[in-house]
Amino acid sequence: MDVSRLYRIMMMLIAGGRVTRSEIAEKFEMSVRSVQRYIAALTDAGVPVVGESGKNGGYSIPADYRLSSVLVDDDDVTRIKTCLVALENTFKDDLNRELLDKLSALGRGGETAALVVDFDNWNGEGSSEKEEAMTAAIRNSVTVEMEYTDKSGAPSRRMFDPYCIALKEGVRYVYGRCHIHGDFRLFRLARVRSVALTERRFERSGDADVRKALMIDGGCTDIEIRFDESARAGVEEWLGSSAVTEGSPPTARAKVYGGRELVRKILSFGPSVEVVSPSVLREKVGDEAARIAEKYAADGTDR
Repeated sequence: MDVSRLYRIMMMLIAGGRVTRSEIAEKFEMSVRSVQRYIAALTDAGVPVVGESGKNGGYSIPADYRLSSVLVDDDDVTRIKTCLVALENTFKDDLNRELLDKLSALGRGGETAALVVDFDNWNGEGSSEKEEAMTAAIRNSVTVEMEYTDKSGAPSRRMFDPYCIALKEGVRYVYGRCHIHGDFRLFRLARVRSVALTERRFERSGDADVRKALMIDGGCTDIEIRFDESARAGVEEWLGSSAVTEGSPPTARAKVYGGRELVRKILSFGPSVEVVSPSVLREKVGDEAARIAEKYAADGTDR
């Protein structure tokens, strides 16, 4: 019997309330008969699994059941504490500190983490009243009215159903359904000027997919670049040394996120990096570089 699968079935029952045999079988790609064996093993181990027979029957674990801390080892606690500390300045409520105190009470996890993660932005973008209001709306499924300024500087006022706040590369976004466009979108929290909760509640849709949205505007693309030695350190830091092929000049190949952020990243290297493929990316970088050159070639006294 797979102990890892047994543990995951138990966690599914704890988190999901009543779960049918077929749902467990489908999730873990096993037969209904095998599900029954795993449930029996949980019961033998002292886990209070409640079985319900009939057409809509299934299994559940009482809501007041608590796992023993023996299921969490030192490495588990250390990793959890590392992540909580990394997010300490991301969430301004007291929950992170309370969780850290509870983990410390277990007497486990070393004080010096082998892994240190820092999610803070260099520009100091942090939590604010608007984020607290947005969080309250997410928690209670309440539609908000927000003022937003897009990246071109155009302001707008829109009704918005917020589903979650997402953190990507140190930048906070709020994800949900925009009433103006009628679809799901990401909005950068730093560009949200104000948030007002309305009296309207919304039903969450199964079409929401924040992970897909976090690929921003370009999905993934395979790129090949050539670069000067002066850019080697930056390229290896970005793509990894394994992506580099030695030559004269050296090249690098990797799969990366696309869109405007990729164009900006390549331009940040200046003339030290050149896109080989795909051709559409090469054209975008060339066009953007031409626009920059045109701006700097203009007589500044006319501005």
